Amino acid sequence: MNFLRKIIMLGVISVSFVALNMKVHAVNTISSGDYGLSCTNDMYGTQHGSIYTSQNDADKSYGMYTGEDCVYAGAGRTNSSVIVGGEIARAAANSIVGAVSGRLSAAFGMNSNTAAHMSYSSNGNGVGMAANHLVGGLSVWTNFSSSNFENDQTYTGVQIDSNAFDGDASAVSFGIDKRLGNIVIGIVGSGFDSDIDTTANSGNVTVEGETYGLYLGMNTGAFTFSAGAGTGEYELETTRKDLGSLKTIKATDVTADVQYMHLNISGNFNRGRISIAPRLAYRDFELDVPQFTDVVPNDTNTFFIAGSGKETGSRVSANETIAGKVYSSTMTEAGLSLALNVNARITPYIDVAYVNEDTTAATYNAELNNDGQAELDASAPDGFITYGGGVMLNLSNKVSGYLNFSETTSRTDFSETSISGSLKLKF
Repeated sequence: MNFLRKIIMLGVISVSFVALNMKVHAVNTISSGDYGLSCTNDMYGTQHGSIYTSQNDADKSYGMYTGEDCVYAGAGRTNSSVIVGGEIARAAANSIVGAVSGRLSAAFGMNSNTAAHMSYSSNGNGVGMAANHLVGGLSVWTNFSSSNFENDQTYTGVQIDSNAFDGDASAVSFGIDKRLGNIVIGIVGSGFDSDIDTTANSGNVTVEGETYGLYLGMNTGAFTFSAGAGTGEYELETTRKDLGSLKTIKATDVTADVQYMHLNISGNFNRGRISIAPRLAYRDFELDVPQFTDVVPNDTNTFFIAGSGKETGSRVSANETIAGKVYSSTMTEAGLSLALNVNARITPYIDVAYVNEDTTAATYNAELNNDGQAELDASAPDGFITYGGGVMLNLSNKVSGYLNFSETTSRTDFSETSISGSLKLKF
């Protein structure tokens, strides 16, 4: 009996090796991960063409060795930065341009007879604060902003596609400027970082970097005009799941060039205790991401094909090249702020705006075969409304600050909450 069992076991092993190494396999419908083979496995990966991505219903001669999702997923096979690159540009534009616009609003709205020396922002993205008249009209200032945002497009599986994501962004800006009569000229440096999780590919994008810019403002009395531009670099790191092996694909040290510009015109009218500030604003931000490589990890599988030279197991997976792309966000805004002078220490305000937006939308890799599913298109960036408010605090003649809150609504599949605050010490 023992001898018979050994014969049977040897037969099973032999059949297994033959089945693995034959070029004719039965079609199977096992989904991703069950084989443990990377989508770009060097022997059976989808990069080798239709022999490993197609079914032949006539003779059942082709099999999808790496699993269905490697063939039928679009968003799931896409690098995370391609899904949310435009959203990164949008968040950075609001954070950086908002800081400068807030500073200029404060500079021209200050009353030299008050201890606070600040004004509510006329851009809906936070309140700018400054220490005024330090040395011969020279001022230094700082601004902080933080936001949480998400795309809640329906997600049911990688073969249906979705650009659902959940992220946050923050920025800290420092500037110095000089006032010459009714003109303010300054320089600004901003540190920005963002962290976004992408659903369809179980991925993530982290961004951090700095920008430096120049800005100019002019106060004509009833109206204020401002403009600015800047440049910098952001470092990106991306991850996503290999839908075949379920291991993490990663790209690091991706350096993207950044440039931005903005224009703004606003008014400030007083009616008793109420201050009214209408505005029109334009901002444009570009994130130029170069070509880079997604590093696909070893799926730990080895194969034996006699005489092929591949039996060492060194051919296990292939990296993927991600094409360079410019992601941009252009926004034109019409807004209105109302502030109420309650007392010398507290000034509450509210703000509402409509923004027309043109931001680079998510794109997905082409599926290698038609699976017959009704795919979801990526959410198209469009116009939206922001609303919010806050309070400016004049705690003493040396300590002042603010708290600000705003919401973004009416943007397709998208919501955002932004909070900003600051504390100024005057010495």
